[in-house]
Order: sequence, then C-alpha cells, then structure tokens
Amino acid sequence: MINKILLSIKMQFRVPISVFFSLIFPIIMVLVIILSYGNFSIGNGRHFIDKYFLISTSIGLLPIAFISFPIWLSESIENETLKRLKYFEVNISSLIVSNIISYCFLAIFSVILNIIIGKVFFSLTLPNTQYFIAFFFQIFYNIIALLMIGTFLALLIRKSKVLLPFGMILLFLTYMIIGVFVQYGELPHVLKEIGNWMPIKYATNDFYSIWTNERMWDASFLKLNSLYIIVTSVLSLFIYKFKK
Repeated sequence: MINKILLSIKMQFRVPISVFFSLIFPIIMVLVIILSYGNFSIGNGRHFIDKYFLISTSIGLLPIAFISFPIWLSESIENETLKRLKYFEVNISSLIVSNIISYCFLAIFSVILNIIIGKVFFSLTLPNTQYFIAFFFQIFYNIIALLMIGTFLALLIRKSKVLLPFGMILLFLTYMIIGVFVQYGELPHVLKEIGNWMPIKYATNDFYSIWTNERMWDASFLKLNSLYIIVTSVLSLFIYKFKK
C-alpha cells in the first residue's frame, strides 16, 4: 500500500497541469502581487503577506477540486481503466485510496510551499503552535470537501474533454467570488452573499483570525463544510448508482 501511495505521489509531479495550477501558479501570484504592491503594514505587526498567503493557498487548492482530481477520476471511468486493471487482479480499492491520498498530499504540499515562500521571502508571521495545528486541521477538512466536490463533478460529467473547460470556468468564477482578483470587501453584495455559501471563502478570508491567534475554530466554516461533504457524498452515490 505504501509503495502504491509513493508511486501515486510520484505520478502527481509528472502531470503538468497539476504541478502548474497547484504549485507554480500560486507562487507566481504571490511574487507578482507582493512585489507589485509591496509588503506593506496592515497593523498589529502584520503585513500584506499575512493576508495574501491565505488567498494564494486557495489558488492552489481549488484546481485540485475542479481540474486535476475530477479529470483523473472521469478518465478512469471513461476509459474503463479500473475495470481493465481488475482483470489483472489489481486491488482497485487500494489503487483508488492511494490516488486520493496522493491528491491530499499534493494539496498539503501546496499549502506548506506557500508558507515556506511567504516566510523566506516576505517574513510571513506564523501563529502559535495550537492555532497553527487548528489552521491545518481546518484546511485539511476543507480539502476533503473539495475532493468530494471533484468526485461529484467527475461522476456528473464523465467526458474529460467537457470537464476540463467546465472546470476552468468554475475555477475562475470561484476565484472571482472569493476575492482572488478583487479584495473580498469590495465585491458586490450579491457575490459576497454567494461566497458565504462556499467553504473555500472562509479558508481564503476568515481563517485570517485563526492565523493571527484570535480564535482557533471557525464554527460557520465547520458547519458549512460538513454540509458540503454530506450533500456531495449523497449526490455522488446517487449518480453512481443511477449511471452504473
């Protein structure tokens, strides 16, 4: 099982679209934005990087949910790869689990890479240990919801050629709603209302209070994220049974 996980992780770094959108693109955005506007003070000993770090983190996480993971899953279904492997007595369950773990690893690695870049180049302020752990726990919980969304998309749209452009549109629409291109507070009221129903919005904006040691848990996020996991799980199971 460990060998399969390591192989799946290795394969992740051979997929250009995964590496670019999850690892390279967020770093490019951090460098461009911070170098363009400057790492100015925002009060209480904090700087712009302490807020933009959360945005760049979400920039790296969303492509996994909307592009990388659902495309892998849809191609496996479309090409009947898993069925063919089953004939060769390959343990399909362990293969799927190892791939899911590899996507979780890619997501966590993206977050850690953002922290390293922010700390090394722009003096990102790290929270206290307990808040740091709480932050990562909630980020990981958000990753689970994102993977469930990706599963739902893959089962709903089983053609990878359709899923890729659809995922790209969904990706940049979400970027717009959660405040990647414009400061969240300056967005139109209707977009902010939509954002309030998206868990990734909380990770992008509200987790700042966790990162700055003000509170450990975001109750609104935890409730909404749990709802997303439950709903997407039920819908995915229904679609799987219906289209089987």
